[in-house]
Parts: sequence; structure tokens; C-alpha cells
Amino acid sequence: MSNLWDAPRGAIDRGYGHLPPHMVYEWANRQAELSVLYKRGQMEASSKGALTHMRKKEMLERVRKALVERSNFTPDEIDSRLAQVSKYLEDPGLLENFEYFDIPSSDFMLQFYFAVWDLRIAEVMCYLHNYGKDLKGTVRQVPEDDVWYQMSYFEGMNINERKKAQDVVDFIKAHDIKRATSFGGGNIPERLYGLPEDLRLTVFDDGPVSPLEELFPNANQRQKVKYYHERLSQALFHAELAGTQDLVWMHGVSMYLDEKQHQMTGAILCGTSLLRPGGFMKYDYLVWTDSMRRVINTQCWPYNPQQPMTIFSSAEEAIRQGRTTLTNVNSKLEGKTFVDAYDPKVTLTEPWGVTSVRFTVQKHV
Repeated sequence: MSNLWDAPRGAIDRGYGHLPPHMVYEWANRQAELSVLYKRGQMEASSKGALTHMRKKEMLERVRKALVERSNFTPDEIDSRLAQVSKYLEDPGLLENFEYFDIPSSDFMLQFYFAVWDLRIAEVMCYLHNYGKDLKGTVRQVPEDDVWYQMSYFEGMNINERKKAQDVVDFIKAHDIKRATSFGGGNIPERLYGLPEDLRLTVFDDGPVSPLEELFPNANQRQKVKYYHERLSQALFHAELAGTQDLVWMHGVSMYLDEKQHQMTGAILCGTSLLRPGGFMKYDYLVWTDSMRRVINTQCWPYNPQQPMTIFSSAEEAIRQGRTTLTNVNSKLEGKTFVDAYDPKVTLTEPWGVTSVRFTVQKHV
């Protein structure tokens, strides 16, 4: 079995990483399959097997050494984290993930997992853009020689998020956007791609986010950013925002909105209410990939089993639903205003395939 360092970086220059088929299997599918079998009770926990017991013991010692030597955690914090890692490494798929990606060698790998398990999703998403905390808590760019950076070069979900963030920034600059709102914006990873300093930005996010001083060190830019620590649906009750925004974007949120209950329709209507005539709204639908399967089953991405995520099986299915949703939106607008869509953009991330479909709609009166 190969590992991360065997990935043929630069073998195919297409602006993103590429993996041969056998590595896609080892990279994602095998780990996810092990995790699914474990969760079904069809595979024993790591501590129960003779070989996996020793592998888990060795991995825990490597994690302990990393925390002792490289972090500023207290002894009690180290014990707490080791107990947490031990619990999750009972999954043979995650144990193999820790080995394959050499996770104890990277501050950022370890901090990513701690953030996932602690449900600090805004922080988690920044790692996908090669930006996060080392074990001493310093927020910085991930060095290119770190295994996180090497992994992120190939990982389908990470590539997808970087493309979406760059697309938002490019759109803002191309259309001279002055006022914008982000629904579920978290720590605004778009800021890492050169948001204009004069942009007046409003963010709705009801989860934990980093202090503004950390996100926007430039005081002049920071003064133009307003966070509402509320659900996006509360935007409707902010009369001062109604009809004022040039752009509303909502990326990575649709997966948590139930299409059967028309929650996506409601979110677009909410965004439309903030837009000035001629303003734009951008949002995306996620498409199922082997990369995502590993994230959900092995990395334990938080979700509520009682409310399955809205993830589409193909770009065609996502586009069909997008058209249906826009029809519903315009029906609700009752002819007073309407939105129309540009051609949807399909995000292709080889070798994983289509990772998302991005929509841009414009408001008309």
C-alpha cells in the first residue's frame, strides 16, 4: 500500500492535483469502506485486533509526542486530546487515515481534526485553503513542505472550496461590487484571495467564528465588516439591509438545507430581499464524490442522521433541482420581482469528477 508521499505531484499539470486510479482507492475509498464496516459492526475496533492494537498504540504515542514537544497545551489538555484521539482511532479507517497521511507530523493535520471533532466548522473550512493554527495556536499559512499542504494539493473537497472562493473574489472585482453579504460565511476564506479593502461586507453565521481582529488585521478594512451572529433567515428582519446589496453569496450551505421542505427556496428568497435591482446571488450545490465519502464516514464530519445532507449524485441532477428551485422562487415573488440564472458552472476536479455546481442569479424588477 502506498501513502501520501507517493502521490505524483506535478505529473499532470492541469492547475490542480491528479491521482491515478489505484491511489484514489487507497486515498479515499479504502478508508471509507473500513469506516463503514466498523460502524455497521462488521469490523472489530482497532483495539480488539492484534495488529491494529499495536498500530493504534504506536499512533497514540506519536500523537502524544507531537503534543508534548510542539504544543503549549497543559498536561490536562494533552490527556484530554489523547483520550479523544484514542476514541476516534477505534475506527480502523481513521487509523489507516492517520498512517496514510502521516498526521502526527503536521500541526495543521492535528488541529484540523480537533476542530472537526469540536464542531468548530468555520475554523475547519479555513484549513481547506491552506490556512490554520499550529499547535501553539498561531494562525498562519500552511508551509508548502507540510503534509497538510501536500495532501490539500490533491484533495477534491479542498480544491473545490479554493475554486469557489477565488470565483467570488474574481466576480466582486469584475462587477465592481461595493456591498456584499455572505450567508454562512464563517471565517470568510474569500479574504485569503484578495477581497477589495473598500468592500462593505455583511456576514450572517450563527456558529463560532474567529475575532474580527484576527480575520481582518487591516483596521480600515475591518471597519467595513459587520457580523450578525444569527441564522441567515434573520436577514429578513434587518430592514437596513433590504434592497441594498450588490451581491449575496452562499457557498457550502445548501447541503444543510432540505429541498423537500423548500429551505433552499427560502434561502434564495431571503438573499433576493437584500439585493438591489440588478444585484446578484451566488450559491452552490455539492455533488457526491469519493473524496466526500471519506470526509463523512472516516473524518466524522458533523451531521444529523435525522436530517440527511442535500448532496446530489450528478451535475445533471443538481442542475435540474436548481431550475425547479428557481421556478419556486419566482412563483413566491409573484411577479413583483424575479430572478434569472446565468448558465450554471460545473466544478470539475480530476480525478474526483464533478465536485459542485455553482449558480449565479440576478434580480430584476
